[in-house]
Amino acid sequence: MNNHAKYADSIFRRIGSTGLVIFERDGTLLRRTSPSGDYMLGDINEEFVEMLRHLRHLDARFGFISDERGMDAGAYGKSEFVTLTRLLDALLSIRGAMPDFWAAWSDVPHASGTDLQRPADRQQEPGPGAIFRVMDRYGIGKKETVFIGSSTAGSLAANDAGVSVIDYFNNWSEGTAQSEAGKRALNLSSPEATDVQRLRAKIQATLAGPIAAELKHGLQYGSQG
Repeated sequence: MNNHAKYADSIFRRIGSTGLVIFERDGTLLRRTSPSGDYMLGDINEEFVEMLRHLRHLDARFGFISDERGMDAGAYGKSEFVTLTRLLDALLSIRGAMPDFWAAWSDVPHASGTDLQRPADRQQEPGPGAIFRVMDRYGIGKKETVFIGSSTAGSLAANDAGVSVIDYFNNWSEGTAQSEAGKRALNLSSPEATDVQRLRAKIQATLAGPIAAELKHGLQYGSQG
């Protein structure tokens, strides 16, 4: 099922059906660079994309949350967020790793139902409200949700939301990324690939309960048919 819905400038689909994995976009899919600069297509973590394909194979429900930063360093706002999201979404779709959702930390409505307003030239502070909104959108509880945090603020927000947290803190500079690309060309193991493999194992272990429950439900449904 690939139903499509938007909230503000976020995208929600129904592709996966098991659990809920929320990744911080920057620092996982997109490598953080030091010093911070413009994002380039080479900043996409290929080992991470391969892991996303595996999650899609498991029928896991996953997606990304971020601030409204665009491709250019220091460029923030809804239009910048939309442009970068569309680009990344198309690239992941082509590679068989289309996410269920893209959300922004700023997508938290006031009690009146209006969107939270903030200056477009500043980063948004992560908060549990955005995580709750994603969970509510899919009707998923805390026990079935895991947050992959690539920043201290993001992990703290997830802790406040009461969901499982896996920290994934990496800071791959442009030089490091080039070195890793060279190792991949020589078919050598890299520290980045090892980190992604460890992350994949942690996610699978955290989702073991929801996946087992889904498989059990499927077997019961099949036996009744």
